[in-house]
Amino acid sequence: MFKTSRWKRLSATTILIAALLPTTSAWAQSVTVAPGDTLGNIAYHNQITVEQLKLANNLTSDMILVGQSLYIPPRSRVYTVKSGDVLWKIAAKYGVSIQSIVNINQLPSTDDLLIGQKLLIPSEATAGTNEQTKPVAKQDKPWVENINYQVAAADTPWTISIAHGIPMTEFLQVNGLSETDYLQVGQTVKIPVHHIPETAVTGAAYGEYLDWFDAAQYLFPINAVATVTDFATKKSFRVKRTIGASHSDTEPLTAADTAIIKDIWGGSFSWSVRPVIVEVKGRRIAASMTSMPHSIEYITDNNFSGHFDIHFLGSLRHKDNLIDPDHQEAIKIAAGKK
Repeated sequence: MFKTSRWKRLSATTILIAALLPTTSAWAQSVTVAPGDTLGNIAYHNQITVEQLKLANNLTSDMILVGQSLYIPPRSRVYTVKSGDVLWKIAAKYGVSIQSIVNINQLPSTDDLLIGQKLLIPSEATAGTNEQTKPVAKQDKPWVENINYQVAAADTPWTISIAHGIPMTEFLQVNGLSETDYLQVGQTVKIPVHHIPETAVTGAAYGEYLDWFDAAQYLFPINAVATVTDFATKKSFRVKRTIGASHSDTEPLTAADTAIIKDIWGGSFSWSVRPVIVEVKGRRIAASMTSMPHSIEYITDNNFSGHFDIHFLGSLRHKDNLIDPDHQEAIKIAAGKK
């Protein structure tokens, strides 16, 4: 059983999009969608919410395409215009200037607000400057901040958790919910955002020695795609984390990746443990892997019937919820700790 004590949708007007283009605002920046990216991951890495990201890009679903350019708004909150609202009241409520709201939303006038209209309200830190939002200062250890998210139609604890790259058990606990509770459209829930600072590595060949529950599971969440490099042979292949809580239950992305895995393990799949480096989101993490297919599969065209296991520092086996010593020794090798 996963130890919860250890885990440390919206449309917008075209006006809002124009406000966030780099040519019209020095605040805006853009990212290009890479394989394995999700709205949740992109929002997390840019310290904004999925709602803000969707609003800024006029997205009505969670689907994004590899190569697609997404605009990242400055730090802000989403406000829904209510009856009787005028800009000066909204600005006063949030301690920002009227002009900052006009600028970030590229409003044609200060008079015509529509009930139900979504506005981005810049934080006080960005409201008085045209400079790009400064990143949060690095800390030595992983840390968490909670942000608010407004439940949309068809949202469930599972879909919200997956979109934001966190375990569902964590989402439920932070919000005081059980698995049988229903979410209401418009309900405000908390989303834990995990900040994982980079750590020193022994050398270029090695990976970061990151605890699974505190750090690695948030860098490599469910549905993320990563490149895995076998530590001994230096052969690489691509994988997708499709499930798993105590460690990563992972599948080869394609049949070609399956063939590479089979070759690394000497021509047949095996439970034997090998040190590996998992590269995801620009991070290289020390890990350990077996190649034996077993249990559930989600990718059906990769010539691999099931999934395989990737372990990280402190991760647990499914069968008995205990640390596997062989995997942990292999992780040390990949981290240059032995």
